[in-house]
Amino acid sequence: MIRILKKLSLLLSKQQKKRIIVIVVLMLIGAVLETLSVSLVVPLMTALMQENFMETNEIVAGICDILGIETIKGFVLLAIGAMIAVFIVKDVFLFFEYYIQTRFTCNNRVATQRRLMEVYLNRPYEFFLNASSGEIMRVIKADTAGTFNLLNTTMSFFTEGIVAFALIIAIIIVDPVMALMIAALLLVVMIIVYKGVKPVLKREGQNYQYNNAVANQWILQSIEGVKEMKVANKERFFVEEYSGYASKAVNSEKIQNVLLSAPRLIIEAVVVSGMLGYIGIMVYQGNSISMLLPQISAFAVAAVRLLPSANRMSTSLNSITFLEPQLDKTIENLRVAKEYEKEDQTRKANRPVATENITLGKECGLYQITFAYPNVETNVLEGADMVIPVGKSVGIVGASGAGKTTAVDILLGLLEVKGGTVCSDNTDIRCNYDAWLKHLAYIPQMIYMLDGTIRENVAFGFHEDQIQDDQVWRALEEAQMGDFVRSLPEGIDTSIGERGVRLSGGQRQRIGIARALYTDPELLIFDEATSALDNETEAAIMESINSLHGKKTMIIIAHRLTTIEGCDMVYRVENGKIQKEKG
Repeated sequence: MIRILKKLSLLLSKQQKKRIIVIVVLMLIGAVLETLSVSLVVPLMTALMQENFMETNEIVAGICDILGIETIKGFVLLAIGAMIAVFIVKDVFLFFEYYIQTRFTCNNRVATQRRLMEVYLNRPYEFFLNASSGEIMRVIKADTAGTFNLLNTTMSFFTEGIVAFALIIAIIIVDPVMALMIAALLLVVMIIVYKGVKPVLKREGQNYQYNNAVANQWILQSIEGVKEMKVANKERFFVEEYSGYASKAVNSEKIQNVLLSAPRLIIEAVVVSGMLGYIGIMVYQGNSISMLLPQISAFAVAAVRLLPSANRMSTSLNSITFLEPQLDKTIENLRVAKEYEKEDQTRKANRPVATENITLGKECGLYQITFAYPNVETNVLEGADMVIPVGKSVGIVGASGAGKTTAVDILLGLLEVKGGTVCSDNTDIRCNYDAWLKHLAYIPQMIYMLDGTIRENVAFGFHEDQIQDDQVWRALEEAQMGDFVRSLPEGIDTSIGERGVRLSGGQRQRIGIARALYTDPELLIFDEATSALDNETEAAIMESINSLHGKKTMIIIAHRLTTIEGCDMVYRVENGKIQKEKG
C-alpha cells in the first residue's frame, strides 16, 4: 500500500493533494458517524433485554440523571430517537462526502485524459509513424479511468479502515477478548487472501491491458478497412481476431471479479465462525444468556457493519493490485508528457527569433535539406534543394519511395531535418511556425472525413459558432462543388456519413479541396490527390485544380505525368536529390 501511495503522489499535483487532505478529513468525520450509529445498537439491545440496565450501567445512569429519565421505557425511546437522528445525519453527511470524493476523481480523470490527448496530438509527426492507435486509445481512455478508479478505491480502503478500527475500539469496550479475536482473525485472513491472489491479479491486470489495446486496434482496423474487408469477404477474419483478444481481456476481468468475491466469503466464514465459536464456548462454560447480551450485541455490530467494512477493504486491496498496471502506464505517460513539454519548451526557446512575421511574397522552399527517418541510417534526402516561386504551379514526380511526400512533409514542417532549412522569403519557418501554417493548406490522397455535415467538413476544426457560411459556399464554388451541394435537399447541412461514405471518391476530393480553400491560403499542396481516382474523375478534379492556376501557388505531387502537364515547373526526386526538370 505504501508503494501505491508513493505512485499516487507522483500522479497528483500539490493542489490535488490538498484536496485529498480535505476529503480525508471528511472521511474521518464520516467514520465517526458510522461508528456512532452502529455502536448505539449495543445499549439499545441491552436495554430491551435487561430491565435493570439503567442501574447496572454507570454511563447510562449518568445520562438518564442528566436528562431526567426515570424508566427503562424512556431510555429505550431516547436511544431509538438518537439512533434515528444519528442515522439521518450520517447518511446526509456520507452522501455529501461521496459527492465530493466522486467529483474529485471524475473531474481529475477528465483533466488527465485531456492532458494526455493534448500531449499525444502535440507530439512530432514522426511519433505517429510507429505509434499504435489502439494503445493510444487504451492509455487515454481505459488506463486513465482505471488509474482514477484505483485512487477512488484507495480512498475507500482507508475510509473502511478507519470505520473498522473505530468499530473494533467500540467492541473492545464491550468485550476486549472478542474484539482482539475479531481483529486478529480479520488481519490474518486478509493478509493470507491478499498474498494468495496478488500475483494472479497483477498478471491478469497486465494481460487485460495488452489484450484490450489489441482488441481496440482490431476495431479501428475493421472500421477503417470496411470496404476492402467486405469485398474480400473477410468479415469473419476480423471478428475472430477481435474476439480472440477481447475474450482474453474479458477472461482477465472475469478472474478479477471472481477473486474479488472470494475474500468476502472467506472472511465472512472465518470471522463469523470464530465469533459464534467464542459465544458457544462461553455458553458451554455456564454463562447465562443475559450475561452474554453484550457479546451478542457486539456480534450484531460486527455482523452489521464490521464484516462488510472488512470485505470492502479486502476487495479494495485486490482491485488495487489489478489496476496497478494501469496506474504504472498512466504515470509513465505523464512522465513522458512532462519530458516532452520540457523538450518542446527548449525547442521553442532555441528557435531563432524573427524580427518580422513570416511572409510568402516571393518564394519558399527547401535549402540543402538532409533528412532520415528515426532509427534509419540511410538518408532519404541529402543536400536537397527545391524552390517554389509564388504564383507558380509546381509538379513533383519520382518513383515510389523516392521521397516526394517526405519533401512535402518537410516543407509543411512536420518532420525535423538533420541539416538545412525550410524558408519562406528567406526566413526560417521555425521562427514563427504558426504563422507559416496560415499561408498553406494540404490536400492528401485520402481525405479524412468527419462524421458530420458538409459545412462541418469544409470548415474543418472550427466550432459551430465560428463557421461562416459565405466562406463555405465560396470554397465549394472554387472547388466546383457548389452546384452539387445546392441540389441536395439539406444543402451544406447534409450529413455525409462516417468517412464520407455517402459521397463518391471525386466528391470527397472536392470537399477536401474546398476544406483547403476555406481559409483562403496562398499555398496549396496536393499530395497525389487524384491517384486513387479513375481517369475520368481525375480529369474532372484536375480541371478544378487547374482553375486555381495563377490564383494560388500550388505544389502537386503525382505519379502520372498527365497530372502535372499543366504545371509551370517540375521537380524530380531521385537518389536523395531534387532535380529541376521543367520551368
